[in-house]
Amino acid sequence: MVITGRVYVPSAVEEDGTVVGMGCFSTQETALNVLRSFLKKSHQVSMQRASVAAWDVDVVGDDAVTVLSEHECRTCPVCHRTTFWLDVERFKAKCYGSACGAWIEESAVESGVIDCGWPPTRFAEQVETIDDAMRSLRRIAARAEAAGLSAIDERFSIEDV
Repeated sequence: MVITGRVYVPSAVEEDGTVVGMGCFSTQETALNVLRSFLKKSHQVSMQRASVAAWDVDVVGDDAVTVLSEHECRTCPVCHRTTFWLDVERFKAKCYGSACGAWIEESAVESGVIDCGWPPTRFAEQVETIDDAMRSLRRIAARAEAAGLSAIDERFSIEDV
């Protein structure tokens, strides 16, 4: 029996279809960390999607690749930058923008419940739908902006909004 190796490849696709390769790594964890670092800068380049794929060495054809995670880029409902990434396989979304970190995910405790939050203000809420979560995050950002603060201003807390 021949044991084949496996490598992990993070990549992203720009709006014009250009694929940005980020390297080839021996562990999935390293590939995910490289991808996360890249996503933090996604507001600087127009990105559509990103992924991490596992490639089996010395295997021919479609059986050689397994897509482990796939992400789509959206505008963040809080900071309004294109740093909000949705995990297509598991419903999770996170803004990788500095000082934001807004997030949405299915509750690990309650079925049919969506959790969302915005860490700089310690805001967290449970809602019923993904649309409700997006509205909730937009609402907390609007409250911050109405208070005269930028949604990415690090100097305020939930008490200010």
